[in-house]
Amino acid sequence: MTENQKRAWEWLLEKEQHSLFLTLGQGKSSWEVGEILGLSHYKYLEIKERAEVFFKLFTNFLERWPSLFRPGNPCQESFKDLMDAFICRRVKRKSAALFSGDAANLVKKISTASIRNNLKLLSESDDPWDKDTMALILEFDRWNNFRILPHEWQQPSAYKRRLNKKDKIYIKYLLDPVKTPFWMLKKIKERFYYKGRKAENTAYVALISKRLFKEGYLVMPIRKDPEVIKEMTGFYMYVFDSKYDADSLGFKISNYYIQTSRVRLGQKFWPEYREIVQRALNYNEMNNINFSRENLDMARDPSGSIKKARIKTKKRERGIHDPRPIKSLPVTRADSSAFYIEK
Repeated sequence: MTENQKRAWEWLLEKEQHSLFLTLGQGKSSWEVGEILGLSHYKYLEIKERAEVFFKLFTNFLERWPSLFRPGNPCQESFKDLMDAFICRRVKRKSAALFSGDAANLVKKISTASIRNNLKLLSESDDPWDKDTMALILEFDRWNNFRILPHEWQQPSAYKRRLNKKDKIYIKYLLDPVKTPFWMLKKIKERFYYKGRKAENTAYVALISKRLFKEGYLVMPIRKDPEVIKEMTGFYMYVFDSKYDADSLGFKISNYYIQTSRVRLGQKFWPEYREIVQRALNYNEMNNINFSRENLDMARDPSGSIKKARIKTKKRERGIHDPRPIKSLPVTRADSSAFYIEK
């Protein structure tokens, strides 16, 4: 490596360095490197692509200029230190704010306003060094794993991620016995279990509960009726024409943590999971739903008893584990009726 390449290498994160070394230096395949680094396949590909872009970007810049900022450029010193911490030292927001030495950078509104003002000064400069610095900052923000610039200065993201987030929220919600209580599943079973024998009138859903069912799930027949399917969609349950598909989904979800415990297992799990849910009768309706804890709570528990139970649990845990003395714990004012005794 040349001196500039060595400096550019130091500006990479450790995982980015490892991804380049194992792939280019050791000739490892993408799934082998993912296994070694403990990353999912798509996450490893993202890190590898970012490492390649950053190494080339930093090397090209350092071959032209000796440092990130030109001495005497129009930007404030705290802004220079902040960008140096983000780009050259690759630290997170709070650490970067502390590194800048300006306590104001710890306040988001003040820090954002400062970044806006300094970027404006940098963009108005005619110096080639300043122009290259500006281009590097914008490109770094585009490829970095978190944004460092205000929204109006951001370039379109370089990543086209496959979003598993809402599916993960959905699956973990189903597997949580507090968020999906067994009594609710019992009520659903009592109300919707269909005993008809005609296959053309029958659809299937998978009820997930480690407590209720030996296999961790139960395939339940329901009436194949638009109103019933609509209600199942309201409970955020996939409805299938085939008992086999409902059984496959129940098995996948109930064994989610086992089937995604390793990178290669996860690579197999998600395509199979998507293929199954796409065959659901209510797939289009379910696919348009934004799965979040609040939405799922409302669907499963309109009265709010799950939320109340969660708050009580947190308060109980806080009382057990809170290291503060009892006197310093927050208290609430007692109701005035508590001070009177009725005869």
